[in-house]
Amino acid sequence: MPGKTLEQLNRDEERFGNRLLAGLLDDLPDVVIVLDPQGLVQWGNRAAEGLFGRTLQDSIGLPALDLVHPEDVELVLRSLTSVQRKQTGTLIEVRVKTGTGWRLLEVIGTPIAWLGAPAVLFVMRDLTERRRFEVAHNEEAHLRSLVHNAATVTFLVSPTGVVDSVSGALSRVLGHDPELVENRPLAELVSEADRPELLDAFERASLGACASNPVTVTLRLVRHASSETVPFELSLVNLLDDPIVSGFVVSAHDITARVAAELELLQTLSLLTATLDSTADGILVVDRAGRISSFNNQFAEMWRLPDSILATRDDAVVISFAIDQLANPEAFQAKVAELYANPEAESSDTLEFTDGRVFERYSRPQRVDGTAVGRVWSFRDVTQRKRTEEELRESEQQFRQVFNQGPIGIALVDLDSRIMNANRALCRFVGRTRNELVGATFASFAHPDDADKESELARQLSAEMIPSYQTETRFVTDVGEVVSANVTASVIRGEHGAPIYGLRIVEDITKRKRLERELVAHATTASKLLASFTPRETEILALLCDGYTASRIAERLSVSVRTVESHLANGYRKLGVRTREDAAAEFARLTLAVTDLKKGLPGSASGKEYVEEFGTLLAKFPYVGTSRT
Repeated sequence: MPGKTLEQLNRDEERFGNRLLAGLLDDLPDVVIVLDPQGLVQWGNRAAEGLFGRTLQDSIGLPALDLVHPEDVELVLRSLTSVQRKQTGTLIEVRVKTGTGWRLLEVIGTPIAWLGAPAVLFVMRDLTERRRFEVAHNEEAHLRSLVHNAATVTFLVSPTGVVDSVSGALSRVLGHDPELVENRPLAELVSEADRPELLDAFERASLGACASNPVTVTLRLVRHASSETVPFELSLVNLLDDPIVSGFVVSAHDITARVAAELELLQTLSLLTATLDSTADGILVVDRAGRISSFNNQFAEMWRLPDSILATRDDAVVISFAIDQLANPEAFQAKVAELYANPEAESSDTLEFTDGRVFERYSRPQRVDGTAVGRVWSFRDVTQRKRTEEELRESEQQFRQVFNQGPIGIALVDLDSRIMNANRALCRFVGRTRNELVGATFASFAHPDDADKESELARQLSAEMIPSYQTETRFVTDVGEVVSANVTASVIRGEHGAPIYGLRIVEDITKRKRLERELVAHATTASKLLASFTPRETEILALLCDGYTASRIAERLSVSVRTVESHLANGYRKLGVRTREDAAAEFARLTLAVTDLKKGLPGSASGKEYVEEFGTLLAKFPYVGTSRT
């Protein structure tokens, strides 16, 4: 062929060879397909078109793995990869989806150059009917089919630990090509950290391990081309003396689900243990035989049980040790015996200890699928709660005594300043019954001149504009008498700080106000009288009150005794007395009255003291309704 280069001649020859090969393969009765290294269809003969029910034109470029059974995909992938490094691949059996359903095909491959590119030619033969016949009529074929398709990976291992043969499940679960695993040590499939355990298992199995009592070991097997491991349980059976096997049969079961379930159970138990140990209650679980199934740390601490007692796991031993702590051990034992005799019974009671502690005891059956298999005991230390309840009872009693028997008027009012309850002292003070006061406001029976002031202060207190107030207020009794009181008002708050009601302390100051008026009148008179004295007379009378004689006064003031006597005579006359002693006493009394008036009139702190006392009492327990009288 003149004019053609050698390269062109070679390409023409290659194309001719491919056409010739395709022509020959197209007439074969077996299925022939050509795949590229990625598993995409490049060509197929007429038998392939008939088997898969599609034309060659529709098939080119499609992934062949889409037609492989999911459990056989790993096996085909390994075969496709390994055959490219061999002259001829290993014969494998694969389930493939055809135009008529799933069929079992015998597949063997060889690498070729297809249109100048690397490819793999696979020859397939349908074994479905033959295998069905063999399985139906041949026990060996039946067994071989079961082993090949079982989920368990079965190894035949030599006495030296080398894999002689392995089932196809290895490819499905771990992705290894059985052909590449055979004649290699089984240890190469095992995680390096677990290989000593595999060696130990073989050593134990070599001493004797039959099918009914195999040596088992949990190991991690490595996936193909990955550092990922899968947990397996290996069962080793010793068939070294069997003339046909002469080795170990190793069955590997994937226990991923079991390990996950065990981990979940462990986490659940850990969470349950942590929960029980974090609760304030002591928990004890006893089975029907009186054996302790479980308990938390709080139970041991509450009952002060040493480890040696708990280690017995005997409920009777624990009871015998703990019972001396109780104030009434006989009643405790009787209740325990009663509940153990009635497995379905539930109970709750209180246990008192000799050291003053108090426990609440709860008991109910432990059930599994509705059947009582044991008993759960729960103990709660309520010592502090009982003490608090006792303190509340004492506080309430004290409140009642102060409220009912106190000499000062007391009223509890709602947030609208209406009286909820009033004590006897307040009722006597304003001349009204308790029923007449409940629902009324203080302003309603205040003096008209003081009513607006009382209403405004109550409004500001209710609106939390002021925290409290203290004021003098006049009230009108049922008979029209005007009485005076020192009113101290405050707000009582609940445990969360919100106001719940108000407190009014009413101190009767009527008598004190009358005395004050009298004192003011007396002090005013005394002030006028003292103002009538000359400065010198005042000076001499003051010295006289300090015990000075006339001569000493004269010496002190540098005047004559006659002059002193003259001023004293004027002072006696103005004071209406005749002797020096009476003059000194009367002048001192007048001077003190005027001084007290200038300093201000004395008040009373009793109202404030009552507010503080009642605030302390009421803060300890809530006041409910108007039943507290």
